[in-house]
Parts: sequence; structure tokens; C-alpha cells
Amino acid sequence: MISKDPFQSLYRESLYEGRKENFSPGKKGEGLGYFLFRELKLSRIAFGGYRIGLEDPEHKEALLLALKSGVNVIDVSANYGDGEAESLVGKVLDENFKKKQLNRKEIFLVTKAGYIQGRNMKLVESKEKEKDQFPEITYYQPGCYHCISPAFLEDQLERSRKRLGLSTIDAFLLHNPEYFLSHSEKNGVPKEEAQAEYYRRIKEAFLFLEKARKEGKIQFYGISSNTFPVPEGDYTHTSLSKCLQIAEKIAGKEHGFAVVQFPGNWYEDGFLRNRSEGGTLLEICSNFDLLPLINRPLNSFQAGKGMIRLTYTPQGQAPDQSKLLQILELESSLLEPLSANPNRNSLSKLWQTYGEKIRSEEQFQVLLQKSWIPALRSVIDEVYSEKGKESAEEYLRVLNTALPLLEEQIQIRSSEKLSGLYESLISGFHPNGEGPETLSSLMVFHLASLLEKGIVLLGMRKRKYVRDILPIFKNQLPIIPRSEWGENGIRS
Repeated sequence: MISKDPFQSLYRESLYEGRKENFSPGKKGEGLGYFLFRELKLSRIAFGGYRIGLEDPEHKEALLLALKSGVNVIDVSANYGDGEAESLVGKVLDENFKKKQLNRKEIFLVTKAGYIQGRNMKLVESKEKEKDQFPEITYYQPGCYHCISPAFLEDQLERSRKRLGLSTIDAFLLHNPEYFLSHSEKNGVPKEEAQAEYYRRIKEAFLFLEKARKEGKIQFYGISSNTFPVPEGDYTHTSLSKCLQIAEKIAGKEHGFAVVQFPGNWYEDGFLRNRSEGGTLLEICSNFDLLPLINRPLNSFQAGKGMIRLTYTPQGQAPDQSKLLQILELESSLLEPLSANPNRNSLSKLWQTYGEKIRSEEQFQVLLQKSWIPALRSVIDEVYSEKGKESAEEYLRVLNTALPLLEEQIQIRSSEKLSGLYESLISGFHPNGEGPETLSSLMVFHLASLLEKGIVLLGMRKRKYVRDILPIFKNQLPIIPRSEWGENGIRS
């Protein structure tokens, strides 16, 4: 037995019974922003919980706003926030269920398992010391292992249920199982041998998931894979057709394999173009009544250019430079009385040195966490040591005012490069001039239209991200020909 559960503090005391239920008979239509999947009424957008956690109150407020505004699909994973994403969702749902502001039957909850990181790594290491390790772990790299063995999935499912506070999870997905193929390719394993073992492992996972479905612990299951859309001949390609064949062989036509998650955006349009065993991803989903979930609709990887954030607001005002200069000057005045220290990395110094090199918000956030915040903490300690608590608190207030201004400047700078794409899409698909007001909202609208019956997962850790996509509940989706959309679409 493991002496201490690393997730203990994240569990809910009790589990809510029930699951997402069928659309109530007698109601007319599906409503703008919704569609019916196997008689379940689902929102065309889902609250994506990739970067949410318990410490930032904005994350909770964003989730509350999304639910209040009509979003009824939530997507998380066991490894998001090291378990905290599921725990936050569980907390918010619990509070709303108790207040009768939401009902369990209204929410479609998707979570995933497969990664071994953080607390899960501690769990695995503890079990290995006790000679009770999970089988078939893929030791991908230090700090990141992967596993979809039935024993591991059973463990993860129970932990997810307790963090979410739900007896039944609506869709439980294998999270990027292709890690096994990537590891095999890296180690020179022949492709045919690796893929045979890959689908054997998926079969064993499906056998467990069918059992969990019969026990009422999950409603559906599926796979989230970055390699569903890649060309069929690629070593790491995951074949949706083969996964369907496995599920049908195990449980017949009534199998529970029903949800398929994959990346899709303007520059990564393989879900529209690449064919596997005769069909594209969307065609196979439509033919076999599968629910497609698109992730990374705005974070796009373009060959030779790296990650591009698909955000742009036309006629957006430039950040208030005078306010930014004032706050940085205030920082300098607060630090001026301190003892001379040539190694001190003030915010002004960091911005002057690195500001022009930062290409995106994501890069800025990584830089903050890995470098800038540790450096600024040292400065706060200096202020506290020499000038006392009150001066340190004032300096911290200055930093908290300055950082959002810097982020705003980076956002506008990076998004201006996408003005041409926005104008092209508006003129091509919204000739009446009534298209979405931002590129990010436009991308979500177009992807929802392309899916027809499917969901776009959007990271909504801030309320402004939620507000950006709310027009989807008020406006009709445009008609988007699949052959003409995406970087590789046909151009007239």
C-alpha cells in the first residue's frame, strides 16, 4: 500500500450520481450554438481546461461565465494542472449543483488519461519501490512517462471521478497514446512491429473501458491523438478506422467508442485533407456517428515558423505607452534608493533586454514563469530587506500593474501580422460584413461550421476569452466549403 496519496487534497467528499441525459422531448430545435449527438444536446464550443488551476480566481470566474452563458461541455485531463483542473471543475460543479443553478444531466464532461507527470510520477515511483508498478509504461523522457495499460487506466479513472466529484464521466479518452509510437521510432523499432503492439495496447485499453462502461463509470470512451490527422504513411499515424474495428470486434455495433479528439486550425488542416483507409477524419466521424472534438483551434504550428497564435482584433488600439512608461519609471524610482547591484534584474531591465525578441503571449508566459518571476522575486526580497514590508508591497503592486500592460503590447504586436488573413476570410466567407469581430472568434465559428456536428475546444482560463466566443450562441454559422478552407484549401 502507498503510504500517502499525492492527490488526496484534490478529491471531493462525495460523487454526484448521473450523467448527461438525452434532449428533452417536446422542445423545438437545437438552438443556435448547439447540436444533437446521439440525442444529447451539446454546445458547439467546450470550456478547455488545459491551463486552469486552483490558485487563480480568474480561472473559476471564467468557468462560471462559460457555464452561465450556455457552454455545457467541459474538457479536462488528469494531467492538466497536475490534477487541479479536474479539481477546480469538480468544485465549481458542486457549488452550482447545490445552488440548483445547474443539473448534472445538463453537463457533458470529457477527461483523459495516459500521462505520468508531477503527482502521478510520485505515485508511479512509490509503486515501483514497493514492487507494485504499473505494466507497459512508456519511459518517454525524464519527467514525462506514458501508459494506457488497464491497471493504470483503472487507477486514473477512479482518481478523476473523485477529483471531479462525479460517479459517471461522460467521455473518458486515452490521452495521446501515440507517445508509444514516438518512443518506438526514436529507438529504431520497425514500424510494422511498433504499430502491431500499439493497436494491441489500444485493444486492451478498450476492453477495460467497455467494462467501466458496463459498470456505469463512463458513458462513452475515445481517443485524443495529435496523430489522427497526420498522413497515413507516417510512423506515428493513429488510424481511426483501425480503432473502430477494434471496438466493434470487442463489443459489436453497440460499442462505446464514440469520441475522437484531434488538433485542427487554419495552418494544420490535415483533418480536412489527409485520408486514412479512404476517408478523411470528418468523413469517418460522420459515417460512424462519432463525436469530433477539435483542440488547439488558435495555437497553430506552421512549418518553418513554429507556433502561431491565431488572434487579431481589427482596429485594435495600441497599448497606452504613456501609462507603461509611467509605471516603469515608478519602478525605477522605487529601486533607486537601494544599494548598488549591477546584477539586479528589474522589470525595466528585463523588458529592455528581451522585449523586442518575444514573439507571442505563450512565449511571454513561459519566460515569466522560468526566468522573470524568479528574478523579480529576488528584487522584492531586496526591497523588503532594505526598505521594509510596506515598500516591498508597493513594489509588488507596481509589478502587478506593469505585467498586463506588457502582455497587451506583445499581443497586439504579434496579432497585427494576421490582419491579412482576417480580412481575406471576412471577404471570402462573410460578404455581408457581419462576420465575427476578431480572428479568434472567426476561427471558432468556421471550425464549428466545418464540423457540422462536433465541438471546438477552446482554452478559456480568462473571462475575456469566454466573451470572445459568445456570439456563437446568437449568430448563424456561415457556410464553409471544406475544400476552400485552411492553408491548403483551393483558392479562387
